[in-house]
Amino acid sequence: MLTPARILGMVLAATMLSGCGLRAMWSDVPPPPPVHTPAPNPPDERTLHPYTGELAANTDCRTVSKDVLGLLQDAGNVGGAVTYSQGVAVRSNAKWWTVAVRTAVDPYGDIKRDDVPAFAYLATNLFTSDAEKSLDDDWSWLVDGGTPSAEAALTCLKKLPAPKVLVKKPPKPASPDDTYNGRPARGAACHKVSTALLDRLQEVGQVGGAITYPRGQMVRANRTWWTVAVATQVNPNSLGYTTDSVPSVVYFVTNEPSLGGSASGVFTFPIKGKDRASARATACLK
Repeated sequence: MLTPARILGMVLAATMLSGCGLRAMWSDVPPPPPVHTPAPNPPDERTLHPYTGELAANTDCRTVSKDVLGLLQDAGNVGGAVTYSQGVAVRSNAKWWTVAVRTAVDPYGDIKRDDVPAFAYLATNLFTSDAEKSLDDDWSWLVDGGTPSAEAALTCLKKLPAPKVLVKKPPKPASPDDTYNGRPARGAACHKVSTALLDRLQEVGQVGGAITYPRGQMVRANRTWWTVAVATQVNPNSLGYTTDSVPSVVYFVTNEPSLGGSASGVFTFPIKGKDRASARATACLK
């Protein structure tokens, strides 16, 4: 007669011979999936070799092209009323260069020359060859002056004759004083300014980058004119603009909504906002 112990031994032996293990015999739970840990992203050049502003030995001054000036303007968050008209680069530490740029201010814009520093400084690797750089990324950012490389770049820049910046005067509407009277139309209601018109007003106001117009309201004035009040937004910048130095609301007159966006006969111009129509538009903006 077979005892229970001998029966259990026979079952275990048959299970092992059939290729099943004890795990399959006592549990159907599958083994846990393997854990894959993603490899960390390699550090970028700014982390491996931080910019210090030191001046490299035996470096020469390099004049900055217009194309690179445009890239540096993007990094400096300027454009529109404030641009970089001229620049000189010198080699700094590691693979970095320091650029001193001369700023230009549109005389017909809302930004005053006294509010913008004459020079700005940027660190960049745009002048480093791809073979030396061995990077896929280009880096440029604003830095403080006063470092050895910034002083050297500024010295070279001041030796160049300042360029004559030709700024085209915006077209003046045909006798706006004779046609726009600053009074709202009878029953003038509030109308939200579209994104497209806000972009157009930024062009007319010669802003963008450091100062933008995020929202606006307009009311119908006399004839085909509309009076617009737009809120200003001061973005992070190195030019010293703050909410204390930039008006919170600026004003324009336009006939664009009456013409359905047609480019023919469209006039848009800024005003000081001291008439009844601008006061009505301001009330709509609040």
